[in-house]
Amino acid sequence: MDIDVFASARSAGWQRLQALSAQRRLTGAEADELVRLYRQGATHLSLLRTNAPDPVLVSQLSVTLVKARSRIASPHDLTWSQVLGFFTRTIPSALYRVRWWAVATALLSVLVAVISGWWSVTHPELLAAVVPPVEQREIAEHAFASYYSEYPSASFSAQVWTNNAFIAALCVATGITGLYPAHVMFENALNVGVMGAVMHVQDADWVFWSLILPHGLLELSCVFVAGAAGMRLAWAWLVPGTRTRRQSLAEEGRTTMAVVVALTIALGVSGLVEGFVTGSHMDPWLKIGLGALLFAGFWVVVFGVGRRAVLIGTDPGLNQEERASLVPVAG
Repeated sequence: MDIDVFASARSAGWQRLQALSAQRRLTGAEADELVRLYRQGATHLSLLRTNAPDPVLVSQLSVTLVKARSRIASPHDLTWSQVLGFFTRTIPSALYRVRWWAVATALLSVLVAVISGWWSVTHPELLAAVVPPVEQREIAEHAFASYYSEYPSASFSAQVWTNNAFIAALCVATGITGLYPAHVMFENALNVGVMGAVMHVQDADWVFWSLILPHGLLELSCVFVAGAAGMRLAWAWLVPGTRTRRQSLAEEGRTTMAVVVALTIALGVSGLVEGFVTGSHMDPWLKIGLGALLFAGFWVVVFGVGRRAVLIGTDPGLNQEERASLVPVAG
């Protein structure tokens, strides 16, 4: 095969393919032409590799075909309406799908914290073994409150946000095991209960609640949702239902990624409150009110906005192609 003649006879089609691949928008006819030229180019590349493997020409045509394939296979350009839809529909619907898992996780965690706190208070010798009396007084009189004010607010907020977001992401990433999220929930609830007991026996209940509630209501909500999302991922693998395990994990994985984005944002807000509000000189009731408002807003998104998103057909577990391929079935 004469390589020069072969290339000269087909160069116009290759150039047209390259031009169509670079176009931002294509008409229906141009899209059909792009697919046709891509198939022809793939055949030409195969012939070149078999009969006249010229490295320069093969490389040039390969690059053109890669660009064309990317143009054919990739979704259309991201628009602001899609971004808005992700935050107003996809994220709320993802949170809505894990709502009861989150509620169950929250109730169990609160139960563990209450039992831990009650047991520590009613068994002072056990509490003293865990936290010596001298340390208890230091925590109640100074350490607990100074924790929220000893560092600059901006750096403290960033540190808190990074740490909490990392823990939440870790709960999700290791969720397939079902063990790490449960461990994090249990350990967190245990620590909160013990710390509450320390503050109670030292007559510092108001200090404890006035510093925990402003940021803790939203922060703990995020922790509960993160743990729930991780454990739900494990459940999707163990009990896929009518789906295959691969399909179940793929759908729940997409849902979980949307949950991670939501928690990253919410934990960022919680970090700002912890850094700039919790340790400030604002009226304690005003700080608690702000925390309660953010807490309510978060759960309104989960149950209210999420429910509305699901009712209009938003499914965070399916991509666009899968949604388009769904057909109704009986039973």
